[in-house]
Amino acid sequence: MTMVVGVDVTVVDRIASLLERNPRFAQRIYTAGEQRISAGKPERWASRWAAKEAVRKLCSSAGEAMPAYRDIEVVRRRGGPPRVHIRGEETAIALSLTHDGGLAIAVAINRGAPRGRAGLALPDGLVLADRPETGHKGTFGRVVVVAGSKGFTGAPRLAAMGAARGGAGLVEVCIPEAIHPIVAAGCLEVMPTPLADAGTGTLHPNAVPRVRERLGGADVLVIGPGLGRSRDTVSALLDLLVGLPCPAVVDADALNIVAASGFDWKLTRQTNVVTPHPAEMGRLAAMTTDAVQADRVGTAERYAQQHGVVVVLKGAETVVAAPGMPTHVDHHSVVALATGGTGDVLAGLIGSMLAQGLAPRDAAVAGVSIHAEAGLMVQARRGRAGALASDVIDALPAAQERLRRALEAATARR
Repeated sequence: MTMVVGVDVTVVDRIASLLERNPRFAQRIYTAGEQRISAGKPERWASRWAAKEAVRKLCSSAGEAMPAYRDIEVVRRRGGPPRVHIRGEETAIALSLTHDGGLAIAVAINRGAPRGRAGLALPDGLVLADRPETGHKGTFGRVVVVAGSKGFTGAPRLAAMGAARGGAGLVEVCIPEAIHPIVAAGCLEVMPTPLADAGTGTLHPNAVPRVRERLGGADVLVIGPGLGRSRDTVSALLDLLVGLPCPAVVDADALNIVAASGFDWKLTRQTNVVTPHPAEMGRLAAMTTDAVQADRVGTAERYAQQHGVVVVLKGAETVVAAPGMPTHVDHHSVVALATGGTGDVLAGLIGSMLAQGLAPRDAAVAGVSIHAEAGLMVQARRGRAGALASDVIDALPAAQERLRRALEAATARR
């Protein structure tokens, strides 16, 4: 195994001076735990700064993305050496800290063991889209999200940011014009587009021509989060789904409308990805939720085969079923993901994978895997209760990079 080392030497008075001149420095660089243990002790502030620098150098030398300073935490354990956590996860990094003669010295060593949870198990058949160094925003696809209604203004942004954090080059979120000011106020990185709604605050038949226009340059449509089920929305949605120019990820109320109307998926002329939770799956398949849960794999496989769609049956051990292809079962059970909005994030994330060129089944497996890995990272950092969908969004880039590097390492060993 290769031993990688990171070393840093810091002047204690320099860090003390920085803290005195700018008290916010501590909040930007140190975790809450580090701030508590270091208060009033300049050597501790300096040694933790040196440790963070040493870990960043180690990551850089190992070819890993360097974590932010505050993502690195030095954790002291009574009777044992200090440990290094990165984004809330314990690592295999060995750390030595000392201070003498006004200097703080840190040495970080990684003896070739994977960072974070030991032995990251790659999902069978996981494929991720290439990220060429010469790529630009056009390289990585365009996602159009159609979502939201009066009273459900968070869902559009969660789905759109799931797509953006998943790596899509361009993301446009189309929302009823009545809620456009609310959604647009939270959109910096995605493009908000108002849709004519005749004052209803819902997806309206008047919006269909505008959506079709936006889909003309899109690689994927994500539709459903927060739409509601008004009569106008039912009419507009069913019209939009006929003859789609690109594949769609269909979620939430869009699935409920399809189930109630008996819509024929073949009318879309695309291989779409549907992302039901167990109750929505029950409506689609005309089963009780309990019956779905009693045979999750079989239910997903039958529906996929009968209707020519890729089914992502959400929940503990999410099932991905596609016609004529092996069924994938994600073996994560992440209770931190059991909170409102994480399904919207997953829909956008799968859309991002499709936009970057993955086939529908591969996009679904990739999205589910990255989403679960992000959930585990959030759970390690935040705990099993109280995590938010926005926490999962923030963890998506690191989760994808972790899986990507593991894939690259596995490929190199072959």
